[in-house]
Amino acid sequence: MKPAAISLAIWRKKGIRDNTLVVYVGDNGWIQHPERNGYDARSKQTPYEGGIRQPTMYSWPAVLKPEFRDDLVSSIDIFPTSLAAAGARQPDIPVPGLNLLEYMKSGEELPRDAIFGESFAHDIADIENPEASLLFRWCIQGKWKLLLTYDGEVNRYKSTHPREEKRPQLFDLIADPHETKNLAGENPRVVRRMVKMIDDWYPVKERKVLKRFK
Repeated sequence: MKPAAISLAIWRKKGIRDNTLVVYVGDNGWIQHPERNGYDARSKQTPYEGGIRQPTMYSWPAVLKPEFRDDLVSSIDIFPTSLAAAGARQPDIPVPGLNLLEYMKSGEELPRDAIFGESFAHDIADIENPEASLLFRWCIQGKWKLLLTYDGEVNRYKSTHPREEKRPQLFDLIADPHETKNLAGENPRVVRRMVKMIDDWYPVKERKVLKRFK
C-alpha cells in the first residue's frame, strides 16, 4: 500500500477520519489547451470564469452529509468555518469570509447574494503597495458578473492578463457562461449599481479603471 493509503486506513480504523474536517480547494480554474500542454485562453491567471471558478469541497463524515450546493462561496470562507469546526473563538475584528458550518449542517441557504474578487499581476510591483499590481476587480450577483479593468503594472505573463477590452464588462453567466457577449452598454443601471458595490467593498486610491462607463 502507498503511504497515503496506509495513513487513511489508520485514520479510519481509529475513527479519526470521521471526526476530521477536510477541505479541498483549488488555487485557480483551468481550461486545458486543446493543441498543446498548458492552459487555454481565458483560463489560469485571467479574471474570467475559466480562471477563477472552481469547487470547494468540505468533508466531515460525522457531521456533514454529502450534498451538492450552488451557493456563492470563496476560499476566504475556509478560515471562519475551520475555527467554528474546531470550537475556537472567532476573531474580535471582522473577517471577510462567512462561517459556513451551520449552513452546511442545516442545509439553509447562505445569506449572501454577491461575491467579489480581484486579480493582480503574477509578480508584485511594490510589496508595500498591493494596488500597484491591481489588474482586475469583479462582482457576481445573481446572473450578472461585472468585470472592471485597471491600470496596474503587468510585468511578466502579459499574454495571460487580457486587457484588450478596457471598458467595463457585464456578462449574463446563466445565458452566457463563457462570457462571450459584453452587455454593459445595454444595462447601464446594472453596471452603475455593481460598480458602486465593488467600490464599497474595496475602495482603491491610486489605480484607475482603463475606460469608464458613460
